[in-house]
Amino acid sequence: MATLLSCHKEEPLNVDLSTYSADNPTTNTELDVWLKSTFLDEYNMDVIYRYNSYYHDNDKIVAPTKLETIRPQMQTVLDGFILPYRRVAGAPFIKKMVPKEWVLYGSGAYQSDGSMILATASAGRRVTIYDLNNFDVNNSSLVVGKLKTIHHEFTHILNQLVPMPTDFQTITKSTYNATWTTVADATARDNGYVTPYASSQPGEDFAETVSHLLVFGQAWFDARANASTAVGKAALKAKEASVVQYFNVNLGIDFRTLQRDIQNVVRNQYKYQQASFRYWVNQGLFKTVTINLEDAVYNSNAISADFATAYNAYKAAVLAYSATQKYHVDYIQLRFENANTVTVRSAFSNATTQYFGDYTFSYALNTTTGATTFTKVANGTGTTYNNGAIFATSFTNTIQAYLTNKTFVADWMPATISAGLYNSYGGFYQNGNTANNFYGLLGQTL
Repeated sequence: MATLLSCHKEEPLNVDLSTYSADNPTTNTELDVWLKSTFLDEYNMDVIYRYNSYYHDNDKIVAPTKLETIRPQMQTVLDGFILPYRRVAGAPFIKKMVPKEWVLYGSGAYQSDGSMILATASAGRRVTIYDLNNFDVNNSSLVVGKLKTIHHEFTHILNQLVPMPTDFQTITKSTYNATWTTVADATARDNGYVTPYASSQPGEDFAETVSHLLVFGQAWFDARANASTAVGKAALKAKEASVVQYFNVNLGIDFRTLQRDIQNVVRNQYKYQQASFRYWVNQGLFKTVTINLEDAVYNSNAISADFATAYNAYKAAVLAYSATQKYHVDYIQLRFENANTVTVRSAFSNATTQYFGDYTFSYALNTTTGATTFTKVANGTGTTYNNGAIFATSFTNTIQAYLTNKTFVADWMPATISAGLYNSYGGFYQNGNTANNFYGLLGQTL
């Protein structure tokens, strides 16, 4: 019996099917074009996102990366890491120092102690980033957390090329603990560490300190130090000083300028709530805002004419009060007593003595928008309030009139402040009119 086979011929298709496979290394997708032009051509950085077991340890099981997470993640690397270093340290520095391989995996890599590795740095050349499949560019906490990890790993690379300071390693030498997963956060803080992981060994401590100062910001770092014991606070501040010295002297990079540049990205681009001025006022970190319009900072950084007019009118009235005493207004200070009470203090002096005149306000601050209102309420009692009563009419017509019946927005300001003062000034602008504002030197104690 014969079997007849029939063959139906078709014209060959002139199509390269490999271009339709995202996992095919020869694919040249739109994503590949962007990665090449943005990173490989500019920084000689190869971004490896197609799964390859060669790039992870044999005892780790990791998943491939979802394609839609790759560009947002690498845009974050560009905006929050590469470009700030490029602006501050210069293009030759970052082109030389940036790791040349960036390997991306979708899942985290777990260790035997149950901890998950978020990123690693190898031999000054490669950074591996895990857990990309949970990355969401619209979730500022996730973005900032990932950015912190990237700066942590880059610090390791810097340390491989320029060793970390020996003095840093001795600050909390007696309390490093390799089994850091059993260390409570409060214990780590009180021993002078930014995280329990920092307590594992000096190299991790240094990288954690650098990355938290740069990405979480100075306010976060100060709040942690203030919440620590006296010993812990002293250790944290000593570590901060060592980090700043390392960047400024060993690397030739102005740390405060780099910190400001990264914080501008975190605050303004990613809108990270815990980097906002309003957040830290609400948390009670900042207790005072002190305004002295004779300070040189106001010559190089403008304050609104409306506030300056009120301030100077009050100052003139205080001076005119007594021809013999010739009281001089030294400053106006907002003193945040608690979550809803602020004392406005007028510090004034004659030739020998400084006095305080106090006025009580309530305030309401929206922690989401920063919207803030000030309302005059009955004054407290005591000497400083009695002193304030002497100039009550002038205060009512000037400073009080400026503060009340408006909605302000709490914010870091002015935008033109120098890097050295960047974390030290904040204030309020009128909602809908940023030009009408007042700001001053921030204090963390009353």
